[in-house]
Amino acid sequence: MKNRSIRIGVDVGGTNTDICAIDEYSGELMVYKLPSSLHDQSDAVVAGIKVVAEQHRFDGSEVSRFMHGTTVATNAILEGRGAKTALITTGGFRDLLEIGRQKRPDLYDLQADKVRTLINRSLRFEVEERMDYKGQVVRPIDRFAVRELLEKIKDSGAESVAVMLLNAYLNPENERLLREEIEEALPEVFLTISSDLSKQFREYERLCGTVLNSFVGPEVKKYMNNLKETLGKIGIQNAYINHSNGGLMSIAESMQFPIKTGLSGPAAGVVGAQYITALIGEEDLITIDIGGTSTDISLVAGGRFEASDEKTISGYPVRIPAIDISTIGAGGGSIGWIDSGKILKVGPQSAGANPGPACYDLGGREATITDARVLLGHLNGESLLAGRLPIKKENSQAAVQRLAEQIDMELLETAKGIIAVSNSNIVKEIKNVTVAKGYNPSDFCLVAFGGSGPLHAAELMEEMMIQKALIPKTPGLLAAYGLLTENMRRDFVQTKVTDLHGDSFAVLRKEFCILETEAAAWFDSEEIPAEKRALEYFLDMRYKGQNHEIRVPLDMKEVKDSGAIAEAFIKAYERLYSFSTDDMMQIVNFGLSAVGDIVYPVITEEEFAGSDASNAIIGSRWVYQGDGVFADYPLYDRAALQNGNVVKGPAIVEQMDSTTLILVGQKATVDQYLNMVIEREA
Repeated sequence: MKNRSIRIGVDVGGTNTDICAIDEYSGELMVYKLPSSLHDQSDAVVAGIKVVAEQHRFDGSEVSRFMHGTTVATNAILEGRGAKTALITTGGFRDLLEIGRQKRPDLYDLQADKVRTLINRSLRFEVEERMDYKGQVVRPIDRFAVRELLEKIKDSGAESVAVMLLNAYLNPENERLLREEIEEALPEVFLTISSDLSKQFREYERLCGTVLNSFVGPEVKKYMNNLKETLGKIGIQNAYINHSNGGLMSIAESMQFPIKTGLSGPAAGVVGAQYITALIGEEDLITIDIGGTSTDISLVAGGRFEASDEKTISGYPVRIPAIDISTIGAGGGSIGWIDSGKILKVGPQSAGANPGPACYDLGGREATITDARVLLGHLNGESLLAGRLPIKKENSQAAVQRLAEQIDMELLETAKGIIAVSNSNIVKEIKNVTVAKGYNPSDFCLVAFGGSGPLHAAELMEEMMIQKALIPKTPGLLAAYGLLTENMRRDFVQTKVTDLHGDSFAVLRKEFCILETEAAAWFDSEEIPAEKRALEYFLDMRYKGQNHEIRVPLDMKEVKDSGAIAEAFIKAYERLYSFSTDDMMQIVNFGLSAVGDIVYPVITEEEFAGSDASNAIIGSRWVYQGDGVFADYPLYDRAALQNGNVVKGPAIVEQMDSTTLILVGQKATVDQYLNMVIEREA
């Protein structure tokens, strides 16, 4: 009989692997962080779990659920490391993958290269078939011709096959016929059928997603099988993978649709931030996850995260349901460099986990944001990760000095410049996800997490006039913690371009009824009980004649006719563009999200201990302010801070997984869940 019920969340980043475990009965939280393993992510995953299990005395048989955010698919795409893939498409569309949308990657950069075409022309094949725009078969597939084509693919040695036929999103009949022939003739290849992955129009994006899924499929499948086997050896059975849409999916689904894990880790962080802030009544958030390699920024408005089906991964457009997350190359390991005009730049190149920043003393020689923080006194100059990571400050000094000499600046001013440039890059991207969408950043609470997020939070608040920032209890592991709070989730979307008029509500009910049937089948397959099922409805809409649509969430309890649909669209449109018209509106996509509820982690409220935080002071450190001026910042131990404690800036708060900087004119108050809420004082 089990003595405990443990839930484990593991998030693998480019630099570190983060592990959060929680006892579902007592609410005890167990955390651990270690460097990511380069060759096989599961090595660090299992090693970290073993450490946590040994420290807290539980075994695999007591683990009720294991949730994993992975970057295996993303890394394979970024590095162009995938399977030899063949493509089968409709006659006349063989070169669509290469032609694309006929756009330059950068409008004003004449030297910019297009992304590499993942499949050579010799491996792109056509079948004579045709489906019209209504989904009616105009020309059926010739099975004998298909079998001849498959012999060519077999002789080519292709490891995977991607199938994308024109208008298959409306009627997958011809694609399913091809599936039958391929599975019989080539049973060993990894196969992706576009209509299984997406039932939305725009053939180029659907093609890219289908090809990428097959391109990374064999590697992801190998990783997942290895992970499942390795976890089984330590007694863990119930394993789930994080979906880019902020929900969980089974390992079997992740192996079939690996492209859906493209934003696996960042999505978990947004969900975790949404969960912990909802407990204290905060519904409007700017989430900013700054790790070792990148910064991921997202928006939560009214308690709902922004969603998008149009994402770009390493230059390839794909249509997969995902939380709308904007990513830039600005993390603790981002490298400072000097361009041809003698201008200081930071990122997107990163020192990664190996060799890492110069101060790690693992062979890195380039100056990074982490090295600048060490020199300025923001970071401990002796060790990080609770003493497990020794820091060699003189390496940081040598690395930054080399930059300083190139631009004839003083050492510490160069270090401040590295921080200023990185913050400028982040501010620009925050504006892209707020101001560009009709939101005022100062109306939102900044939720900063990741290993480096709390270091930047106070500075970003001042630059953007944001009044409040929240630093979670375990900011460096929030993505892993977010996995503990996630539900099973799957999105069902169908393109059907429909003019909005008086009879449109009947069409809406009909289309949603079809999607509800698909969702019910998925609920049954995942064995989710009826009382734990929920549906969220949305439309993608536009004015007639426009080429792109916007997402319009619907409350089906409130929407009773076409007029209510129009009102919801106009409200969303005016927020984005500050105006609306009486022109004809169109529904482009009908969609719903099927959510299978799980038991949320137990989070206990801590007893109020008063405002005095002096018991948490563990020393002080000189911090460079600029213009040759230093200030003595008191150091606080985050683990010793209690509910109600107030830390007035300037101050530095240290913990195992992160460091928080609090500036002059700011104060941080510890809430009942041991989050720190930083506010700018009047």
